[in-house]
Amino acid sequence: MTAMRAILSGCLAITAFPGVADSFCARLDALSPVQPALMLPPALSDQAGVCQTSRALSGSVHVHCRWSFVYRSDAATALFEGLFETVATCLGPDAVMTTDQSVNHPDAYDLRMFDIAGRTFAVSLKDKGALQQTLVFVRVQQR
Repeated sequence: MTAMRAILSGCLAITAFPGVADSFCARLDALSPVQPALMLPPALSDQAGVCQTSRALSGSVHVHCRWSFVYRSDAATALFEGLFETVATCLGPDAVMTTDQSVNHPDAYDLRMFDIAGRTFAVSLKDKGALQQTLVFVRVQQR
């Protein structure tokens, strides 16, 4: 199955079963520093994301969850695209989406951010050549 077909079937599965997407959306919205993991909708992955907390320069607190893959794998790209679509669906049409391609190291990087009601959600894909890993992240700004 190609990566695009996997993404489309994952998105179709999520929209065909609104409870699945709704439960992920609720988990994403309620993500907090005390959660050690984030489960994705089964159509995207059965692998739990490992979550950690960080503080931004502004002082706001963020929770980052990550999924690790073999370097530049199709599975990482498929998860990134599927997670991006799922987060966009969760946040709805009022979320303002921006992208950021600036990075200070040679590895590949794709960041898509959503701002809604003064809160930021981000989905990113990062290739780490030195580690021979590709990482997918979701970041949620705390309220």
